[in-house]
Amino acid sequence: EKAAAIGGAANMGMGPLGIGTRYQKQQMEDITVEKAFNMFMEYTHYNVDARLVKRYFEQSAETIEWLEDMGVEFEGAFRYFPKSEATWHIVKSDQGIGPRAASFMNELGVTILVDTPAKKIIMKDGVVAGVLAKNKENEDVEISCKAAIICTGGAGANPDMIREETGYIHGVDMFNFAIPGIVGDGLKMAWEAGADKVPVRIEQAAGVVGLDDLPQSIGNVFG
Repeated sequence: EKAAAIGGAANMGMGPLGIGTRYQKQQMEDITVEKAFNMFMEYTHYNVDARLVKRYFEQSAETIEWLEDMGVEFEGAFRYFPKSEATWHIVKSDQGIGPRAASFMNELGVTILVDTPAKKIIMKDGVVAGVLAKNKENEDVEISCKAAIICTGGAGANPDMIREETGYIHGVDMFNFAIPGIVGDGLKMAWEAGADKVPVRIEQAAGVVGLDDLPQSIGNVFG
């Protein structure tokens, strides 16, 4: 963990996607992997890795079950928008339905090193072998692993990187979330480790108040 406190932007997270879960079956929700896959591919205009999306969707139900085996409890399956599918599985927390799920799940016994930002993915023979980090004394901390999950967010608080990757200038013609500390660390580590670097895509959302209750309406537009 780069910061002195755990969670970061994940503290605003409330739960993962699941398709074909027992919650959806109990709630009589008609959603399948195939239906979700087709919706997602059309929404993204097929500009994503279809194999990765399909695998993620296919394994999402068993991932929910795995989390439950680890002690995570869910409130049920919910819709993110009124007209979307109920694939959002909200984690129970000490405050009911709401954010702070990340810090609540930490109570299950995960070991977290705070003030210890990751700096490099260690590669050996073409595969991930560990992560190199720095503690608050600026000493190297090397952690061996067979896989590394990059959870560093994007680069919203790095105006220079935004300009380099998109051509936009933060505060002039780009007005984005700029959560402190999210400056592209993970992107740089992934690229250095050999991850494919594709053009940065920008997602914009415009909410239209008062339309959700009207017939055949869309209250939120993405571009």
